[in-house]
Amino acid sequence: MRAVHLPNPKMTAEAIVDVLQHINRYRLTVLDAVERLPVFAKFRSQQVRCMLRRLEHRALIEAAPLHRGVIYWYLLPSGARRLGLDNSHYGPLSEPAKIRAYALLRFCCLSGKPRVRLTRQDITGRLSESDRIGLPNTYYFDLGGAGRLGIARVDAGHRGRWDRVVQTLREDIAAHLLRPAWRRLIVAGRFEFTVLTVLPEKAERIRETLTQHPDTSRAKVQIVALPELLPFITSSP
Repeated sequence: MRAVHLPNPKMTAEAIVDVLQHINRYRLTVLDAVERLPVFAKFRSQQVRCMLRRLEHRALIEAAPLHRGVIYWYLLPSGARRLGLDNSHYGPLSEPAKIRAYALLRFCCLSGKPRVRLTRQDITGRLSESDRIGLPNTYYFDLGGAGRLGIARVDAGHRGRWDRVVQTLREDIAAHLLRPAWRRLIVAGRFEFTVLTVLPEKAERIRETLTQHPDTSRAKVQIVALPELLPFITSSP
């Protein structure tokens, strides 16, 4: 069969910036997520791979193993400089950071409901009174009709101890209710708390445990299973 040669797409300055900003926002990315960027709407997978390789050759991004057989891309200091960012905190992710970042990437960019992770600048720009030391980096905005803000917590353990997950969730709700900016959104139904866990069975146990704690009903809560995280768990020593 005759080989089909794909046209070599032009890598515009807009495409470069879009990819770098995307990686900076989520701390890492995978091919499936990059393919969903609007700038690549008409590109095929091979063309997107080609563009990512070009960014690697320019030393703006680098690839590393995500889990067996899958790679991810992260921002290099030169890529951060291209965005006008401080370049001292960019490089490969630790295993725990990689799991958290990948979970949030899947939840926001690779699920049936589009969301966007919010940076600290996004949060303080919308709610300046919420700025504080230690502000979590897992806030997001639901781009659907609900238009809610939310915070996601990642539970990467596949065995038991759902009681710890529930306790962390209760503490999160209580802490946010103490701050006027967050409390207004929670009362208005415009803020949600999300737990991202691995197995559907554990997600169901967490939901069951929540019924024993009426205080969690003061806010919108959802428990989301991400079986795509299972390779991280099964490959752990």
